[in-house]
This record gives sequence, C-alpha cells and structure tokens, in this order.
Amino acid sequence: MLDKDEISSELSLDDFIVIRDFIHEKCGIFFAENKKYLLENRLIKRMSTLGLKSFRDYFYQVKYDTSLKEFNMLMNLVTTNETSFYRNPPQLQCFQEEVLPQILESKRRAGKKRLRIWSAGCSTGEEPYTISMIILDVLGENHGWNIEIVANDISENVLQAARKAQYTEMALRTTPSTIIKKYFKEENHKYAVLDSVKRQVNFSHLNLADRRRMALMNEVDFVFCRNVMIYFSDDIKRQIVRGFYNSLLPGGYMFIGHAESLHGISKAFKLEYFRNGLVYHKEVGAALADNEPASMPVACATTPAGVTVAATAPAAASTVSRSAETHAATMEKLKKIQELLAGSRKRNS
Repeated sequence: MLDKDEISSELSLDDFIVIRDFIHEKCGIFFAENKKYLLENRLIKRMSTLGLKSFRDYFYQVKYDTSLKEFNMLMNLVTTNETSFYRNPPQLQCFQEEVLPQILESKRRAGKKRLRIWSAGCSTGEEPYTISMIILDVLGENHGWNIEIVANDISENVLQAARKAQYTEMALRTTPSTIIKKYFKEENHKYAVLDSVKRQVNFSHLNLADRRRMALMNEVDFVFCRNVMIYFSDDIKRQIVRGFYNSLLPGGYMFIGHAESLHGISKAFKLEYFRNGLVYHKEVGAALADNEPASMPVACATTPAGVTVAATAPAAASTVSRSAETHAATMEKLKKIQELLAGSRKRNS
C-alpha cells in the first residue's frame, strides 16, 4: 500500500476524460468536468491499496482486467448509495392507496394473481423491502398471490448488504414507528428485516446500460427507478427508459424520483396525475412512439494522450448541458402543478 502523497497529486484533465468516458461507456454514469475532484477523491484510496502511483496506471488496471474484479470495485466507488426505508412518502402513498389497488383489481378480474415489480438501482435494499412491506400491508401475509420483487444494482457491495438485510437507525429515519414494530426485529442496535418481507424480494446484479440483460426483463407491472437516472447522460437515459417501457405490461406504471422528469427523454409514457403524486403510465394498447429519439451513434474518440476510448457523439458534456436547461423548465412546470394539486386538496378537506 502506498501513502497518498506517493500518488500523482492531481488527476489531469486528459486522464480524467479517459477514465470518465470509460465509465460512461460501460455503465452510463457521467461525470461532468466540475465533478473531476469527486472522481479523483474516490480513486485515490483504491490506488493506494493497489500500490499504483498514477491515475493512468489505474485506468489500465481496470480496462485490461479480464476477471472484472477491478471493474466491479470501480463501480462500487462511483455509484452513490444514499437511501432509506419509506423514502418520499407521498410517492409510496400514491403506490399503496391509488395505483396498486387498481392493478390488483384488474388482475383479480382476469384471474391472474401474479404481480411483478422491478426495483432498478436498488442500492442496499431499502426500496424493494419497503415495497414488500407495502404489499403485505395491502394483501396481508397469507395473501395467496405470486409476488416477485426483482431488485438489482451494479454494485456487488451494496447487493451483499441488501441480502444481509440488517440496518441502522439512520436507514429507518423516514419509517413510521408502526412499520418498524411490524416488519423489523431489533438485534444489538441493528434492525433486521423479517423473513416474510425478504422472501418476496430477489436480488441480482445488473448494469442498466446493458441492453441485452435489460431485454431479459419482461411482464413487469411496476418499475421503480427513483433518483438513479440523474447520474446518466441523456443518451443512456433514453436507452434505459426504452428498456423499462418494453419490460412493462400494458397498463403498467413507472415511478421515478419526484424531482426527475422524462421531458426530452421519452414520449412513450403518459404522465398521470394522482392525488398523491405523478406517475408514468404505459397505456393499454399503446406502442413505442415512432418519433422516439434513437440512441446516439457510438464514435471512437482519441484523447490528447493517444488512448482510444468509446464516446457518444455528440459529446456527453453538451448533452448534459442541454438536459439541465430542459430539466429546469420541466421542474418549474411540475412545481406549479403540485401547488395547484395542494391547493385543491386544501379546498376539498
């Protein structure tokens, strides 16, 4: 192991672009130039452990490691895993009280007591376990339904923690006390998720930028991908959202972060307004719109240092810049809509 002062003092712009574009190509996560310091700080400790003195040496270590061990370590370093149980209660209330009962009733009428939910970018498991608790609250423990909550992430480290299913009080900071008493067992200042909740959830590794693996997901009733796509470039977002759309059954719903939007990303979904939130809907009989923007072609870009890596064209930086402008405008519209909905609820209460 090297001391930090033995490593190159700063990540050069050339090396940053090489590593940044490699990460973007492999998993869709994009670091803008103003995040260079963030990538640098995350890599230095790992480089010290490996005894590597330069960032370029680390790049080669990752790129040519056929075992993918170091690539998986890199994914652990660059992904953000801040989450908690019952995060964003209004969205979950919308799911529990409005959207879920609608889907359950339609399945009862069709004689199909099977429900499949996809938690994409599940981190350490708080979201899929929350969904499982909601299902149990709605149907009861002996419900007789075939429930499958598919939860995946690109980080093997967080998947291991999710399968262990033991959490600190911090992870339960937004969880109602009644839920904690009902679905957790306290052991040595840790909170273990009960088996009745765990058995409905299956964890697996998945890179959302992998089109082939994404195509294997099908017959899904709900997709939860909240606060995950904010780290991707627009081109990768389009690809991922197209995958979600194709995986959903007609009539299915997709939940994204309350501050996220598909504006400029997809026109295939219909945005529906519920009492407690906004949800994207794959209408029955709807097909992928012909005018859906296609993925940008992949070009081969040579950095000033002479290392060839894959890059999207046009440059991802300009894509992210345009995305920020359209996102800001959309957020302003959504804010006004939410204010109107809030005012309506007050008048009706």
